[in-house]
Amino acid sequence: MKKSTLILLLLVLQFSNIIAQVKFAEFGNHTLRNGEVLENARIGYSTYGSLNLDKKNAILFPTWYAGTGKSLTPYIGKEAMIDTTKYYVVVVEALGNGISSSPSNTDIKDGGKFPEFGIGDMVDLEHKLIKEVLGLDHLYAITGISMGGMQTYQWMASYPDFFDKAIPIVGSPKLSVYDQLNYEIFKKILNKEIQHGTKEETFLMLEYALGLTPQYYEGSTESIDEVLQKIKDEAKRYDVRDLHSQMLAISNYSLDQDLSKHKVKSLSELFKGEAFIIYSRTDHLVAPSANLEVIKGLNAQSLDLNSKCGHYTFGCDLEKLNMAVKNFLN
Repeated sequence: MKKSTLILLLLVLQFSNIIAQVKFAEFGNHTLRNGEVLENARIGYSTYGSLNLDKKNAILFPTWYAGTGKSLTPYIGKEAMIDTTKYYVVVVEALGNGISSSPSNTDIKDGGKFPEFGIGDMVDLEHKLIKEVLGLDHLYAITGISMGGMQTYQWMASYPDFFDKAIPIVGSPKLSVYDQLNYEIFKKILNKEIQHGTKEETFLMLEYALGLTPQYYEGSTESIDEVLQKIKDEAKRYDVRDLHSQMLAISNYSLDQDLSKHKVKSLSELFKGEAFIIYSRTDHLVAPSANLEVIKGLNAQSLDLNSKCGHYTFGCDLEKLNMAVKNFLN
């Protein structure tokens, strides 16, 4: 593997060459699923392409963990994963990412704290955005990567009749014990960094250790000093409070509440649309095992990218991913 691969991956994760203007939807005081109130709830979003006359070409694309809409632009465009000459793409900034309502951009009263939200709350506000702000009663597809993949699964459980196609990418419908163990470690690290006012370097070191594979690093000519410097540079772009808030949401992620509400035990009993589930068997950041059960239950199309990049296959294997999703959408 060439020395430039990690640099390319970081660029895909964080930067873009096509950036739509971020707009904001204001929802006032929004009651979260846990009963806490998110005051002055604000959701950022941007759109690409045009809505057709029958309003049947809209695709929702929520952001991944710590990501912004800017991060998703390599997947949007005529030659990319979602062809904007055919589809109207709505990119949503997930709660806690520093653009939508987040600890870093919300005034907290003395002694108070930013309310704890979940993946379900992200999806509920996305649903309000689509219906109340954009005036759409149905979506053609929903796709998302990593935490965006979890949001895609949450949509399948919360609003199963609202869209035709689901494309979760390196997400999961259910956290494994391995996932939960790792996320507990992440939370402890982030909590200590909040308390001590330090940057997120330790957190990011662990994330890249789990997110990539030993084979990836064995094939790289970068020294440990070079890798650590890139991580230190990346850490400067995040607010640890935002990272912690989204990690809390991920660690508490579960579809059980929605499945119980609909009186079913599995997504296969609930979601009747088409699904294309993309995972990597080498993923150690979001275990792929639960995806396999859903693929079987839904009789879904699937793709195992089986990459040396592990969880970050969505950056390393961009061309393969783009082509597979484009074919499914078309």
